[in-house]
Amino acid sequence: MKRRARVSVMTSMLVLSLTFAGIGPASAASLAQLRAEALSIHQMPAGWVAHQPTEELRMGCLSHLLEPRGVKEIHFEEVYYLGKGDLPLLVETMTTYSSATAAYKKIAASIASCRSVAGVLKGYPVTGTVRQLRMPHYGTASVVYAITLSGKHITIKSDYAIVLKGGVILAVLEGSYPAVSLGQFRNFVVRAVARVK
Repeated sequence: MKRRARVSVMTSMLVLSLTFAGIGPASAASLAQLRAEALSIHQMPAGWVAHQPTEELRMGCLSHLLEPRGVKEIHFEEVYYLGKGDLPLLVETMTTYSSATAAYKKIAASIASCRSVAGVLKGYPVTGTVRQLRMPHYGTASVVYAITLSGKHITIKSDYAIVLKGGVILAVLEGSYPAVSLGQFRNFVVRAVARVK
């Protein structure tokens, strides 16, 4: 999947309300390994389906979040699941970099400074807010944010976790309306982190 397409995937799930590490053995994870460790449909609630989004979305400072400057991306894998209808939705991305630690620091700093966003969703202008959530610690390092996007005809809320584990950066986003199930989101994050060896 092209970089632009996959960034829009993450943004769209996040938008339908939207990776960190050091060089070591885990940073050499192959693409096949990332695919094997990604969340599968079997980890989804009953009735959820795998989905491939077709809409390319840009949402301000979140658009290139997982593409930190000065750090080379090595491998990337993404999965996207939908509940009944268009929401809730889940997007998981798994990325390895030339230096996961450097990538994580840059990503964490970027999202920390991203307080508001604006863009177009399904043809309608939307604006949004980004705020940090207090959540349990995951992996080697992690940050979790709540994203709210609103427009004249749509409002979507998302919880978004960015986790560094070994040489892999996980980004897990669940979008829903009127609110994300925090318990379900935590379960998704725990399962995703546990699958990374």
